[in-house]
Amino acid sequence: MSSQNNQGKKFDIRKKVRELSRKSKLVLMKNKRRLLLYGALIVILLTGVWLTDHNDQWYSATIVKIDHAENSPTDLYRNGTGDRYYEQTLTGTVQNGTLKGHKALLKNQYSISGVFDETYKAGDRVFVTSVSSENGTITGTISGLKRDQYIAALCAALILFILLVANRRGFFALLSLTANIAIFWYALTLYASGTNILLLGNILVLLFTCLSLLLISGWNQKTFAAICSTLISITITLLLFQLTMSFTEGVDYAFMEYITSPADLPEIFMAQIMIGGLGAVMDVAITEASSISELIAKDKEIPLKNLIQSGRDIGHDIMGTMINVMLFTYISGSIPLIILKMNSEIRLHTIILWHMPMELYRFLIGSIGILISIPVSILVSLLFFRRLRRFA
Repeated sequence: MSSQNNQGKKFDIRKKVRELSRKSKLVLMKNKRRLLLYGALIVILLTGVWLTDHNDQWYSATIVKIDHAENSPTDLYRNGTGDRYYEQTLTGTVQNGTLKGHKALLKNQYSISGVFDETYKAGDRVFVTSVSSENGTITGTISGLKRDQYIAALCAALILFILLVANRRGFFALLSLTANIAIFWYALTLYASGTNILLLGNILVLLFTCLSLLLISGWNQKTFAAICSTLISITITLLLFQLTMSFTEGVDYAFMEYITSPADLPEIFMAQIMIGGLGAVMDVAITEASSISELIAKDKEIPLKNLIQSGRDIGHDIMGTMINVMLFTYISGSIPLIILKMNSEIRLHTIILWHMPMELYRFLIGSIGILISIPVSILVSLLFFRRLRRFA
């Protein structure tokens, strides 16, 4: 009796194994095309990273791969702060040009803080200028580290993860990102040739908004509602800023970073705040438009009061995170400056007020833009979808 039971259990196990195998084959057949596409994508991305890592011959500047680094302390200190300097003796091999294969002997000086200098190690590839040859050994001055291979690896990871997570929408998100970068690049070349930066900023806001939302969300009513909401919110924010400037002493543009042309500092700042807050405002606008569209699609007789309340609740839920996004975006680039100033015994209060007020202005104006976009997006979405509702 027990042997019959054991045989029956073995038969059931074999049956389950065959069933699982059959289902696995069906899943593989069903997703064969997708697996092939992702496999080809991974091969292409890895090939791109490999080519970037072996593209030394593409550069006209001399590249040296460091084989050995020897560090030794010096007697130099920076301003008596204890930031000690070290000397590096670097030996390496030239990777490109007519001197390819020659040995190189380089000198480098770095400090513990690494604020104004950099430490190099074996395996790094560096750009070298003022190249000369002494007794068959190449010498010169290090101008920087070759980093394009790291950027290529990060870009490949970004592309792969976006497509894995979002599939078709991820493709359009990447297409939108690429197009926006190309447009921004071209706008900078136009500015360098003399085009007004504020005019370019307005055109960029229009192009970024339309292109991003249309590619990501598609050609539909909620996309057009989000586009209108975004443009109206940005316009109201800028009008409020201009109104505030007319009743106050205005912004001291002397605090702006990398001042090169004082004549157009106000226009540069306006373009910064327009483009800087655009992403967060677009996110609020498309979220509100999509939510209200879905609510009406579920219940065409939903009362107007309930729609407005739902839109407000959604806005309140995303308001805090979007404002924090603005804060983190602007403050992240200032972390090295803050640390450097605090190490020099400058109080944080003084650093914020006197060394980074422009980031504070941008954060506050961008946050106001987010707050404005919530009621604007609700109102515009209700106007766009009013025909879909059946009024009781």
